Amino acid sequence: MTITPDETLMQHVAAGQLQQLAPLYERYKGPILGFLLNRGALDRATAEDLLHGVFERVITYRTSWRAGQSFRSWVFTIARNLHHDHCRAMGRNPVCATSELPDLPPEQLDDQLTDYRHTLPTAIRKLPDNYRMVVELAWQRNMKYAEIAHVLGTTEANVKVRMHRACKRLRANYHNADKP
Repeated sequence: MTITPDETLMQHVAAGQLQQLAPLYERYKGPILGFLLNRGALDRATAEDLLHGVFERVITYRTSWRAGQSFRSWVFTIARNLHHDHCRAMGRNPVCATSELPDLPPEQLDDQLTDYRHTLPTAIRKLPDNYRMVVELAWQRNMKYAEIAHVLGTTEANVKVRMHRACKRLRANYHNADKP
């Protein structure tokens, strides 16, 4: 198993070299902020506060990270858990929260969907949260099913089933999006 540069940096952070967290923060602040904003009903200021909370937890729990563990899936798990904690504290059910997804950049879309970049986000928004999260992590965050399973605390087989069902619903939502 090869060690990624992120894992090498995290090994240093886990050993107490906290200055090594800066490159990880720079690399992951955008994706994590986007992930938090897409989780529902968060304004940007709250999402930024949660982002900083994620990296505070990275420092606090740095010794719980294990060499060979994907830093990306570990940090997104922290972000997901922090979001759930925040929603519960605010009296909201994080699973039922709705969100506004921004237009997906064309370079992340399949060639055949490039012309429909305004319709696709509408179809994605109609997905139930558990399906929308799998789609976002796979398509927008380029995570593998094993990483998504780790983030969501489920099995890889369950992630594959969710993705299959999400694609099936997405296809139906997409074709119905332009109809009144």
